[in-house]
Amino acid sequence: MLVEDPIRPENADAMARVAERISVPIATGERFCTIYEFQALLARNALEYARVDVAVCGGITGAKKVAAMAEANHVQIIPHNPLSPIGLAACLQVAAAIPNFAIQEYATGFEAGVFESTSRHLGSDIVDHVPTPKEGFVDIPSTPGLGINLVANAQEIRPPLVQPVRMRPHKDGFVVDQ
Repeated sequence: MLVEDPIRPENADAMARVAERISVPIATGERFCTIYEFQALLARNALEYARVDVAVCGGITGAKKVAAMAEANHVQIIPHNPLSPIGLAACLQVAAAIPNFAIQEYATGFEAGVFESTSRHLGSDIVDHVPTPKEGFVDIPSTPGLGINLVANAQEIRPPLVQPVRMRPHKDGFVVDQ
């Protein structure tokens, strides 16, 4: 279907050269914080899927700006969502509001960095409803706001976790989460 980040995404010229030489569509952008980072790739036809992260790029408004720029360049949107049902609900609201939505990332099976084979979405214990796929589709929540609510004792269930952001450069220079 696609290759995600075949090289480090911040070099738009290099990504464009890769895009010219491969037949597999390129998806990138999940770490981009601004519309300008996406614009640099869009201007060079360096991607076919923009991986906008609602939690990183300025919320729903920022994601919609990226989607509009991408639409003008015939680029589809694949919202990045490894975080929680709350992030998923925000992604689904964006998906419902844009014409160039392609597919939604739906992360399951991990808790505090420990990967296991489960269908449970991280953070499902602190919300009243988790949008769940049925036959490959997820219904867009239709209640006010994002369409889900925190349970009353969410902070007791998952107390704030204060820790430094741990990232390091991989041997190729790309960022690796720790």
